[in-house]
Amino acid sequence: MRREEESTALARAAKAMGGPEALDLLSSLVSIAPTNLEDPAHGRWEKPHYVAAMDRILRTARERGFATRIYDPTADPSFQGQISGGGPRPNGIIDLDVGAHRWALIMAHFDVVPVPEEQRSYWKSPPFSLTAREDGRLYGRGSNDDLGSGVVGGLTALTSLSREKSLPVNVRLLVCCDEETGGEGGIDAIREHDASLPPDDPERILRADVVLIPDGSPHTTAGSSGVAFLDATADRPVPLAQTLAYGERLVQLDGLARTWRSALKSEDWPAFGAPEPVVTGRATVTKFDLTPMGPAGDRPRVALVHTETEAANQIARSVTIAFDGPPAAVADLPSRLASLVSAPFRVEPVTATGARIPPGASSISLVGLSGHGGYPHRAHNPVPAAIDLLKSAARRDWIEPNAPGDPAFVVDLRLPPEMELAPGTEAVFASLAPWIRDTLPVARVVAPPGRCRPGYALPVDHPMVLRLAAIMRDVFHEPGIFGEYGGTDASSVRGLTTPAGEPLPALVFGSMDRAAHIHEAEESLDPVRFAGVVEVMRRFVLGL
Repeated sequence: MRREEESTALARAAKAMGGPEALDLLSSLVSIAPTNLEDPAHGRWEKPHYVAAMDRILRTARERGFATRIYDPTADPSFQGQISGGGPRPNGIIDLDVGAHRWALIMAHFDVVPVPEEQRSYWKSPPFSLTAREDGRLYGRGSNDDLGSGVVGGLTALTSLSREKSLPVNVRLLVCCDEETGGEGGIDAIREHDASLPPDDPERILRADVVLIPDGSPHTTAGSSGVAFLDATADRPVPLAQTLAYGERLVQLDGLARTWRSALKSEDWPAFGAPEPVVTGRATVTKFDLTPMGPAGDRPRVALVHTETEAANQIARSVTIAFDGPPAAVADLPSRLASLVSAPFRVEPVTATGARIPPGASSISLVGLSGHGGYPHRAHNPVPAAIDLLKSAARRDWIEPNAPGDPAFVVDLRLPPEMELAPGTEAVFASLAPWIRDTLPVARVVAPPGRCRPGYALPVDHPMVLRLAAIMRDVFHEPGIFGEYGGTDASSVRGLTTPAGEPLPALVFGSMDRAAHIHEAEESLDPVRFAGVVEVMRRFVLGL
C-alpha cells in the first residue's frame, strides 16, 4: 500500500473509532507487545512487556481524569497464592465514580498470545505494528483479542460515559493479565484478594452489580466454556512407538469431552462447521514436542518434533519433524512421507521454525490450518495428523520405532459453560488412569490449578441477558443468544454475588468476527465493529 493510501486508511479507521485517541492507544499497545508465554514442560514463563503495557494504559486513563490503581499479587505481602514463573503481574483498575449506589464492571485483558516464528511469514505486515489496509481493517497481534474492543474499547466507553450529565451507576474498567493462560496472576489472584475482605469493603475489586466482558464475538453470549490446560510428559525417555501411543490416547480424549453438552446454542452450527447445535466439551492436543535422547543409530530416527506454536490455546498451522541417521535413507524420507498425507493436510519444506534442526537432518513441515484452541472445528489440527504420519512410517519400517525420546504434549480441554471444573478434569484423569497404569506407567499428566478455570452460564431469560440481546440486535443486527466456545474471564465471577446478595451476572460479547483470526496470522479488528462494541457498552450502562 502506498503511503497516501495508508494515511487515508488510517484516517478512515480513526473516524470509525470515534477519533484518533483510540487508534493511537491501540497502535501503541500493539507495538509494546504484551505477550504471555507459559510452557511449563520446558520451564518457560515469558511475559516481558506487562509493565510497559500497563503503564501506557493507566497513563492514558489518568490523562482522561479517571482514578487508577494497580493490583499486583506479586507485590502484595498478604497474598497467599502461588504465582508460577516469577515476574510482575499488574492488573489495572480504572474508575468512573459518580457517587451512585451501584457499580457496572467492564472487564478486559491486556495480555496477548505470542507470534511463533513459523507464523511470521504469513503476516503481510509486521505483527507488532498496527497496520491499516484498504479493506478497512486494522492488523496486528492483539488488535482484537483483547487490546481492541476490550482494553481500548472499554476505556473509550468509559470516556464517553464520563461526558454524560447523569449516570445511573459507577463504572469500573478492570484490565487483567494472564487471561490467555488461565488467569493465575490476573483474575484468579484478584478473586483471592477479594475473598479476604468483607462483602461491603470498598477495597474489593470485583464489587459490581453486573459485569460486561467485551472479549467475544458480536453475539449475545449467556455462557462461556471452561478450560483446563493439561501438561502431559514422561518421567523418563520412552521409545517412539510408546510416545505415539501416548499422543494417540490424548487425542482420544476428545471423544469423552464431546459427550458433555450445554443447553446453550452454538453460534457456529450449522453454517460454520460446529459438530452439534449446542456447545459441547472439546479436548484438543495443541502441542507435541519430542526431543531425542542419545546419538542416532544405523536406521533413520525422529530427531525432533516441534509444534509451531507458543500458546497452549492455539492450534498451530504446522508441525516440524526432523530425521537423522544414514544420509541416503534420511534424504528419501520427505518424499516418501508426503505420499502418506492426504487433504486437508500437506507436506512442505521447512521455511521457518522455532526449533533447532540438527545439522545434517532432513526435515518436513506437516501443514494444516491454524485456529483458536477453543474452536477446533474452525481449524485443521496438524498434531493428530503428525502422530498418525509417524505411526505409519514406523509401521512401514521407515523409521526406528524404539528410538528413545523425551515427549511433551499439551491438551486444551474445554468444558461446557454449565460444567464444574472438577468433574471434567476428574473424568479425564479417570479415563487415562487405566491406560497409563497398563501401558505407560512413566506417563505424567497434570492440570496446574493456575491454568484452569470453570465455565460460566446464565439463564437465557435472565434480565441482563435480555437487555444485552435487545441492544446487540439493534447495534449489530445479530439476533439470538448463544454459548461461547473460547472461554473468557466470565468464569471468574462464578459464585460471586452482587452487593444485594444475588448471583453476579457476566455478559460476553465483542468484535471478534470471523475475519478477526484471533491467535492466528493476520489478526485484525474492524473499526466499525469496535465502535459498535463501544456503543453497546454505553447503551447498556445508561439503561441500568
